[in-house]
Amino acid sequence: MQIVDIDFCVPDDIRSLVEIEEVCFDIPWEEYMIERDLNEPGNAIYLKAVIKGTIAGYGVLGRADDTAHLMNLAVLPEYRRQGIALQLMTAFGEISEDWRCRRMCLEVRSSNNIARDFYASIGFVYLSRIKGYYVDREDALVLTARLPLRIP
Repeated sequence: MQIVDIDFCVPDDIRSLVEIEEVCFDIPWEEYMIERDLNEPGNAIYLKAVIKGTIAGYGVLGRADDTAHLMNLAVLPEYRRQGIALQLMTAFGEISEDWRCRRMCLEVRSSNNIARDFYASIGFVYLSRIKGYYVDREDALVLTARLPLRIP
């Protein structure tokens, strides 16, 4: 496992986050969305995983009542399968518990088997399907997990 520094994202990170989005997703989040969130604290928590000064991955967490909502998780391809997503999820799990959330939910592309397997490995289970959720009309699977997450 590659040990990373997990820290909160700041507005100076926007360009790096946009680059991660462009590399990791066919339909990336737009820069204005990230900029808005980082300049208006309270909307969402952005965490970054840093290796030797490089942001290798990041994630976004929000909440509604007693449920934390993982809104995004991305790791650059050259850093995948090194435990970075797991470390980000560990931090998000701790934040969720501090918020006194009882569960965490997320949406994942129905075709993204690698992500689905990762989330299942830490306790997420299928809740429902949202038809045509993504811009390209692909369905999303809604997954949920009780907290604390089952971090190996």
